[in-house]
Amino acid sequence: MLPTSLNSLATFEAAARHKSYSLAAAELHITHSAISQQMRLLEDAVGVALFERKGRQMQLTPEGTQLLKQIQPALRQITRALAQVQTEKRVPAIRVATLQSFATFWLLPRLGKFQAAHPDLAIHIQAAIGLVNLDKTKTDIAIRFGLGKWDDYDAEKLLDDQLYPVCSPDFNAGRFPASPKQLCNYRILCVENGREWQNWSQVAGIDIASFKHETHHSDSNLMLTAAKAGQGIAVARHSLVAGEIAAGNLVRLFDVIAQSDYSYYLVTPKGLQKNAALQAFELWLQKEAQAFLAT
Repeated sequence: MLPTSLNSLATFEAAARHKSYSLAAAELHITHSAISQQMRLLEDAVGVALFERKGRQMQLTPEGTQLLKQIQPALRQITRALAQVQTEKRVPAIRVATLQSFATFWLLPRLGKFQAAHPDLAIHIQAAIGLVNLDKTKTDIAIRFGLGKWDDYDAEKLLDDQLYPVCSPDFNAGRFPASPKQLCNYRILCVENGREWQNWSQVAGIDIASFKHETHHSDSNLMLTAAKAGQGIAVARHSLVAGEIAAGNLVRLFDVIAQSDYSYYLVTPKGLQKNAALQAFELWLQKEAQAFLAT
């Protein structure tokens, strides 16, 4: 058990900071005598003098200076924690988990429209490469890329996707391969599992085993960053690169398109009773996905 209360430590911090019981009393909205009494009890509890009077000022003893130095960071942290709890209770929030690539290239560029329509609703986004456990992380909804089957979760399809090669307009000084078969002469950018290249190459009628120069990345976010930097050619999902192509940061190669065998899904804990905020967010996502597919 602590030898003193948190309240007496907060009172001590105010008195030490002001070097005045009167100013501390005014800040804390209590009487001068209450400050004096709390400081006597605190000194009795710790067994040392914390203040000494010099003229009209209260000066800290060496022990008081040491105590102040130790407790101020802790008190600030407690204050921040309480403020955060109060804010979260006061402001409705939706916690969203999704892939880093989808957050970067699709969700975040559009999220401003939702926030403008719902200014009092906070959005907390957790972007990760792997799957996030919604129950352990207290996440309300996830946007996952896969076949739509995850144990203990409900999944509703959000968006199908297409695959095609892209590169920077500056890649190889603008000298691009004229056909898919020429890709073997260029540096290829891959996500480690190579799924997109495998799917697209089957439709294009090429053998990816013929590729001589490959660079592998842990996720699509890194791969597309490398592609934008002119480091090679990537097969990418349309959902991730449509905006980059429109902005002139990437160009599409060839007319060959492959349908992705994976899709994006809205995933929630099985049987979750969705509140109004979550329902509004899901509806907005679905409308944005429909508008994207229509372009």
